[in-house]
Amino acid sequence: MDKTYQDAFHELGRSWEVSPELFEKLQEITCHIVLPSTHTTEVNKLRYELFCARRGEVESSQLPPCGGLPLHACTTCKLPGCDLEEKSAEPAICCEPTDCGWMTDEDGKLAVNWMRGSPAPDAVMQLLSCKCVRSCELPKCTCLSNGLKCTDMCRLQTCQNKAIEEEPVAQQSDSESDVDDIEED
Repeated sequence: MDKTYQDAFHELGRSWEVSPELFEKLQEITCHIVLPSTHTTEVNKLRYELFCARRGEVESSQLPPCGGLPLHACTTCKLPGCDLEEKSAEPAICCEPTDCGWMTDEDGKLAVNWMRGSPAPDAVMQLLSCKCVRSCELPKCTCLSNGLKCTDMCRLQTCQNKAIEEEPVAQQSDSESDVDDIEED
């Protein structure tokens, strides 16, 4: 492993904060892990390049993480080291787990918050589709595999994974509401 990569991981373990410079270096490492021959150092640019190179025919698992997820992963991985740091001669200033990529589940236990925000812009989410024929089930359904609801673009239009559309509430016309105001003699 390259010495600069070792230094980056060493720095990651020394401080609770992830500096912008360290984050850039970790993105570069991620890019080189995904595609060793790349000169791209930003994860989102590499995702785009890979998507275009494969003309959109790529599974999300074949792409590096998107958006702020690498930073999210960096902060998430730092919390388990907190107990080790506290046992050292100089106790670390431990941060709140929920500020470091963790959440509290229904039972009050800590769990990794795998993702913050949407995996893609809403316009792109509407273009995603699966090619299920009889039913949408894991692991074959790409929508379910990615934690998404099926859309109108999906082949099967009668699956149980479609988002439930709310019916608009019918508004009364003025003439209907006037009937309620008339008092009988």
